Amino acid sequence: MIHLCRILGPLGGILLGKHLLKEKRPDWMVSAIIYGILLVLSSYYFSFSFLEVFFYSAFLSGVYTDHYSGRVYNLSLYLMVPFALSGFYTHHSYIAALFMLLLPLYKKSRKLQFYFGEADVYVLLFISMAYGRNVFYTLFYASALGLLYAVVGRRREIYFLPFLFFGLLLSHVDEFHKFFGILL
Repeated sequence: MIHLCRILGPLGGILLGKHLLKEKRPDWMVSAIIYGILLVLSSYYFSFSFLEVFFYSAFLSGVYTDHYSGRVYNLSLYLMVPFALSGFYTHHSYIAALFMLLLPLYKKSRKLQFYFGEADVYVLLFISMAYGRNVFYTLFYASALGLLYAVVGRRREIYFLPFLFFGLLLSHVDEFHKFFGILL
């Protein structure tokens, strides 16, 4: 059953993202294949549970819409909540409190709203609830990848959710932590 879920989950996430986007994109299949195959392979390699596959698939729908339009729809975020709550109650991740405190600061600061998308804050909150301190690894890798992409592509503005997705996948690889000397 889990094997079928590991294949159908990413497919469902991509199709949901495509449905939410409602824009005709001729190149939609390229990123769908890349994101989908990456998630399927990662779910087997890291032995994701059913809830993790569900979380990543919901996350993937937001990544897909953010990749093309810079928008993340609420449905993607709402679908991430059950796994985030499950992880929070299972592991008692108190690091999530830090990100919960960021929400009111984010709402009050126009400067933060300009530089940081609201969906990014919620996704970081959900990751911190589900994986605890792994959110710092995720943020480190996502920032490094986003910075590299912006410098190489000479872009001043990037959509960050795809980099959070890649950063979360990389945060499961302990060898990267050892390579960078990150110990939390």
